[in-house]
Amino acid sequence: MDRQVIPKLKKISSRIFTLSYPKYRFFVFTGILILLRILPFSFIEKTHGFSLCSAILGKYCFSVGITRGVSSLLRGDFSNALEYNLLSIPVLAILIIFILHDFYKAFIK
Repeated sequence: MDRQVIPKLKKISSRIFTLSYPKYRFFVFTGILILLRILPFSFIEKTHGFSLCSAILGKYCFSVGITRGVSSLLRGDFSNALEYNLLSIPVLAILIIFILHDFYKAFIK
């Protein structure tokens, strides 16, 4: 590769991974929501009971089920979302607020 291309790629990838710019955050968070919506729920359901927090610390973690809950909310299944984790509702609301805020800062302002 060209010597000028590598530093540019490093700069772009560091912006994406740190989510330090509204434009990148907007695309990453929107992509996550789209992915959670289009993935078959059976695929997401296979991770039932798995939590990195619980696996590492060996204790129950209050975040268990939030991903499945958000996915259920995106499909309109509110009772299932509440069964997985009540915190999925504020998580989805905050994520949508971040997306709208970043959209405004990146594209409208």
